[in-house]
Amino acid sequence: MSSVLIVDDQEDLRYALTKVVQKQGYSVTTAASGQDAMEILQSTVIDLIFLDIGLPDVNGIDLIPTIKETSEDLDIVILTGLNDAKTAVDALRAGAIDYIVKPFELLEFTSILNRVLQARISRKKASLEHTAIGLDSIIGESPGMHRVKKTIQTAAEVDSPVLVSGETGTGKELVARAIHESRSGTNGVFVKIDCGTLSNALIESELFGHEKGAFTDARQEKKGLVEIAAGGTLFLDEIGNLPMDLQPKLLRLIEESTFRRVGGVKDISVKIRIVAATNADLLENIAKANFREDLYYRLNVIPIALPPLRDRGNDIILLAESFLHQFAKELRRSVQGFSPDGLARLQQHSWYGNIRELRNTIEREIIFNKGYWLTMNSLTEEFSVKTSDKDPLVSLKEMERRYIKKVLARVNNNKSKAARILEISRTTLREKL
Repeated sequence: MSSVLIVDDQEDLRYALTKVVQKQGYSVTTAASGQDAMEILQSTVIDLIFLDIGLPDVNGIDLIPTIKETSEDLDIVILTGLNDAKTAVDALRAGAIDYIVKPFELLEFTSILNRVLQARISRKKASLEHTAIGLDSIIGESPGMHRVKKTIQTAAEVDSPVLVSGETGTGKELVARAIHESRSGTNGVFVKIDCGTLSNALIESELFGHEKGAFTDARQEKKGLVEIAAGGTLFLDEIGNLPMDLQPKLLRLIEESTFRRVGGVKDISVKIRIVAATNADLLENIAKANFREDLYYRLNVIPIALPPLRDRGNDIILLAESFLHQFAKELRRSVQGFSPDGLARLQQHSWYGNIRELRNTIEREIIFNKGYWLTMNSLTEEFSVKTSDKDPLVSLKEMERRYIKKVLARVNNNKSKAARILEISRTTLREKL
């Protein structure tokens, strides 16, 4: 819902305009002075301001630059009792998009209200249509990411299975979507299922569907995600968590392009592209008899191994700058970039949470930042793993295990809460311990 701020010192006018805005289906806030308006803008996202010139504490036109510094992406319409060309020119030069001369008809106000807000919606739709897709959505110029992009292009040209591997937060789903969106011709739909979040009892029905009466609650037949993804891409995230008894059925789907619903006796043919992803070592799972070797080799026709962020060099800065511009726009903050110290801290940080950690850190910094430049001061000992020459060197797996134990200790061993913080499934959490 679009939001409107009415800034005028006349209480009766504020009340009347509030009723009009609400009747049109928009949310509305009011202020009687420039100071009140600025306080509202500090804590509320506003799309359109109707701003009176003759406020008790400031000239409305003089307030426009300050408003724009706080929230650049909003529209301002001036309310004025002066019907002269100079006032109009001054208002438009300062950054207003229109003005209304008092006294005015409510019909005129309603017309401008709807015109401006509809134009904003159109601009947002146009922006969404130009959102980067396919390979354009993959940011990175490091040698490792060049190899990843070339493999994505190759994978998009064929229908063979793809196995994307990498640590948590490295962008495995983004790669899967890039493969799907880079295909020539009709892409079909992209359907994702997280094999780590569904119970063994539910995942087969979710994947393959079920016939009416297949089990107690199966009151009608249901299509599974495999059927829904027909002609498109099925993305199996955390494939290492797929139950052993379902793995032969997935293998059959890959090899024969057929499956059966739960409780069904009829084979259903389907043309589907399968992309699987894992942050686990599947060869280790095979050695522990937790994953089928034949399924692994059938999925691993086109392997894509994503490098951890700490090994991607200047990609850290490229990604950070992309997130900065994204969140500065979304949160309406006038952040210009990173300070020299901020850039240094970005490159020195270990980023064990990879791109997801970087994204969340930039968002937090922008929310709490009061200036134009991000210093990245939050990257302190709480977020960085600091070692000395005397500290014993341990494997990445051991470092990960220690961090998980630290998180569990902070949440009183609540595994569900720890899994949400780490953004992994409870099954993955148990395996990593």
